[in-house]
Amino acid sequence: MTRERKHEWGAEQVAPSAAMLDEVARKVFLQQLAISFDALRISNSAVVLISSITALVLWTSELRPWILAWLAMTVLVVGYRLGIARTFAKSAGPTVEENISYWHRQLLCGAAMGGAVWGFGSALLYDMDDLLNLTVIPFVLAGMCAGAITTLTAFTGATVLFLGFALLPFAGRMALEGGVAANVLACVTLVYFAFMVNFTRRANRVLVGGLEMALLRSHAEETIKKQALFDDLTGLPNRRLLQDRLAQALARSQRQHTHAALFFLDLDNFKRVNDSLGHSVGDELLAEIARRIQELLRDEDTAARLGGDEFVALLTDLSADGEELLTLVRRRGEELRRAVELPVRIRGNEIHITVSIGISMLDERTTNLEDLLKHADTAMYRAKDDGRNTLRFFESSMQEALDRRLGLENDLRSALDTGEGLQLYLQPQYDESMGIVGAELLLRWRHRGRFIPPDQFIAVAEDCGLIYRLGDWVVEEACAIGARISSLANDRAFSLALNVSPQQFRDKAFTAKVLSGIEKWQLPAGLVELELTEGLLIEDVEDTVSKMQELRAHGVRFSIDDFGTGYSSLRYLKSLPLDTLKIDQSFVRDVLSDPGDASIVNAIIYMAKTLDLEVIAEGVEAQAIHEFLAAAGCGKFQGFLYARPMPLEEFEAMFRVPGSCVQLTSAGHAL
Repeated sequence: MTRERKHEWGAEQVAPSAAMLDEVARKVFLQQLAISFDALRISNSAVVLISSITALVLWTSELRPWILAWLAMTVLVVGYRLGIARTFAKSAGPTVEENISYWHRQLLCGAAMGGAVWGFGSALLYDMDDLLNLTVIPFVLAGMCAGAITTLTAFTGATVLFLGFALLPFAGRMALEGGVAANVLACVTLVYFAFMVNFTRRANRVLVGGLEMALLRSHAEETIKKQALFDDLTGLPNRRLLQDRLAQALARSQRQHTHAALFFLDLDNFKRVNDSLGHSVGDELLAEIARRIQELLRDEDTAARLGGDEFVALLTDLSADGEELLTLVRRRGEELRRAVELPVRIRGNEIHITVSIGISMLDERTTNLEDLLKHADTAMYRAKDDGRNTLRFFESSMQEALDRRLGLENDLRSALDTGEGLQLYLQPQYDESMGIVGAELLLRWRHRGRFIPPDQFIAVAEDCGLIYRLGDWVVEEACAIGARISSLANDRAFSLALNVSPQQFRDKAFTAKVLSGIEKWQLPAGLVELELTEGLLIEDVEDTVSKMQELRAHGVRFSIDDFGTGYSSLRYLKSLPLDTLKIDQSFVRDVLSDPGDASIVNAIIYMAKTLDLEVIAEGVEAQAIHEFLAAAGCGKFQGFLYARPMPLEEFEAMFRVPGSCVQLTSAGHAL
């Protein structure tokens, strides 16, 4: 494309890329060839007619041999050029593109031969003494040159070749003829040649420019359409086009009494790929997943990307019914799930990822397409809740549960805005002598006259992102409680344990917030103890250790919550700055009846002592369990046997009692 053509793009337009300009130039060249060869069919027919008329006009007995020879040459050249044009027209698109230089050479060769027929014919047949000859030949020659500009203007080179071979031999003949009239005619011919070449260049520029602009405009329209209806990364239809496909599927379902199934696919833990390997690798993974989904679908089905790591597959025209239909849909869903979970190798990394799939069915009774998408989305979240890497069909109870979940999210947001209903309870922790040596802070939310179970509203907070605000509130409230208790503890050893969610701990500002609270409330070293999960400790170990060491330098203690239920790696026990192992209540509860649990508890206690870590057992609810743990060497205890979680005021009242201990009856209840 010419530099001038590039400059025609205004400042408000996006300049075409180099690759796109090359593609446009290639397509323009192909169109130039098509225009030129197409014009040959008509122009060469005119050549035969005009040459025949010219031969009749000039026919004399003296010129007869030359005229016949000239006519024979004309017919041969016309036949050759028409044959090439016919072959070009019959050639398939890819064949022409692969041999584009060949066709261009054939066009130039044909133009040169066509010009040569007229040039050498006029030079041989011209007779200065014949007035008719003197009039006809220049007139016909000028007309043929003008016609050549019309038919060959798509290529300046082809036109110049025709003009050169047609006019220059005639001009040479006039120059050799001598005389004033011949010399004047030679000069006029040369001027005419220069004029026609210049005119050819201008006409060619206009034609090529028009072709370029038409292709660029077409490309821009296609790009706009593609951006409006297709996803840039995967090339799949986007939400807008999916809505149109859904409407078509609904219309066919109502008209033909068939069914359709909508699969909502959400990749499991996709964020880890972006965080660990980078967004470019994540994009390549999404493109590969899109390709796999599309490969499994029929031509009449639709795969779409809604955004992020969410995909949709629409299966239409399903003629089965009842259990047969559900079996068919489930089988197709399992095929999609298995295709996604196959390993993907990108830039030397083997990536394993799974997908959760929600399915909603479309039939002639379906009326609301938005509900169809919402139902599939709801079923997908049920698949997530059921452990991921599975599929679930939508049921009305799922939507009811989702509505309750959304309501809970809004109410929790309101509670965080006002602080109303949120409270930290304390469950005492005891040593061997039954003295209170610490407490675990447990978050409670009283909502509409009842307590919401923590596992419900904390899960909601993590899903919707409120966990950060909730965590900030807990840290601030915990530090305030720590200040009140430390004033009562005097020099007594005491720790206040606080659970930290993985999302909260990975927050870049988490360390600063904890240290700010400690400084604000002037908390003594060793008072604050953060309880972390095993899963958190093995994710981004370098960042985890860095944060722990910074907090440890300011007197913050660390314990592993629910130890034994996760990875329980000895490697991180040695490398991380830990203080306490907390035995999960699932082992403690059955320690007397399950030899396996008893062995695990003994092993944890022994390991903790070997690594110079404290150990605390949670969920102690019977005196016999307490005695087993004490005999095994467990140093701290927590559970309903001693005390239930209580508000701060009740804990303070208990803590003020001298000795602050409990006595256990033989029945195992605290006095």
